[in-house]
Amino acid sequence: MPWNELRNLIGVIIVYQGLQFAISLILNKTGKLRFNVILALILISISLNFFNMLLINYQLTSINIGPFFGLVYGPLFFFYTKALIYADWKFKKYEALHFLPSLLAIMLIAVNPELLYSSDIILIVTIGISLCIGTYLYISYRKVMWFQQNLKNLKSSIMTGNLNWLRFLIISTAIIFTIALCEAIISQYEWLDNLTIILLYLFVLLFLNRINNKGLKQPEIFYGITNQDLVLTKEIENKYSTSNLTDSEALLYIDKLSNHMSTKEPFLQFEISLEDLANQTDIPSRYLSQILNERFNKNFFDFVNGYRIERAKNLLLNEKLRINEVMYDAGFSSKSTFNHVFKKEVGCTPSNYRRNNK
Repeated sequence: MPWNELRNLIGVIIVYQGLQFAISLILNKTGKLRFNVILALILISISLNFFNMLLINYQLTSINIGPFFGLVYGPLFFFYTKALIYADWKFKKYEALHFLPSLLAIMLIAVNPELLYSSDIILIVTIGISLCIGTYLYISYRKVMWFQQNLKNLKSSIMTGNLNWLRFLIISTAIIFTIALCEAIISQYEWLDNLTIILLYLFVLLFLNRINNKGLKQPEIFYGITNQDLVLTKEIENKYSTSNLTDSEALLYIDKLSNHMSTKEPFLQFEISLEDLANQTDIPSRYLSQILNERFNKNFFDFVNGYRIERAKNLLLNEKLRINEVMYDAGFSSKSTFNHVFKKEVGCTPSNYRRNNK
């Protein structure tokens, strides 16, 4: 099959599946609308971008509006990341300025449609778009890393699958635009150019199917940082420089906290948060966080899971209990988190610990 026919066939599939998946996201009643709408907009942009390329390949138009879509992807991925990370995030009017470059691009193309006929101009535009989206992806990735770090000060359980989902979106998009940039650079070598285009199309197709398989379920189980959490996070980053906690108050709170952890065993609650524990103990959340970080030298995640690991070690001595039963009975809801924390604290896996303590 000739290169163009193969490329057009994959392009048609991309357009069809992209629009189909976008409609599924919008009509999905189980997910959270703001996540689904932004992800659907990404899929629609991809579909329309490839539809425009199909029209060009079939010589139905000579106008290439690819730069418009290229400048849209970055802001959309950035907003999708923010919507997942910040529980209270809402799109603000001034944030529409992020789409100003794409608007200018479409206006420029409308004024001079022949602008992108030159391969040299196409290469320059592709480099500019790659730098633009690369900047957005870098900022998004930094936000994911910041989110993961600060989540441990607020939550006792971290859904690593959610973070991996965001990383997948960011890294996959970076790969797609890297391939597109390579294609623009080697466009004068016809056979290599055709091969690179097919590779790009296939990668986009796999990317769409991955979104379809995972995109519907991930936002449902994703919890973000609230505005109240942000205030606390800033205090932690500032090393509690504005705190009025006295030594006597700290000792009183430590005694209350230790007593509550041993008698009420709140660590057995799967999704207990810093705010939950603060409410249970009547200790202000900012002081509870400060005590954990300064007096126990632990973040909230490590503090709670330390109790869970001690419970798990005792339960593992009972050979009638399966490892999964031990995990749940100790307060863990994720097998990967259980194994990771256990090995970090004890130095071996739960199975090895049981085997070594028979």
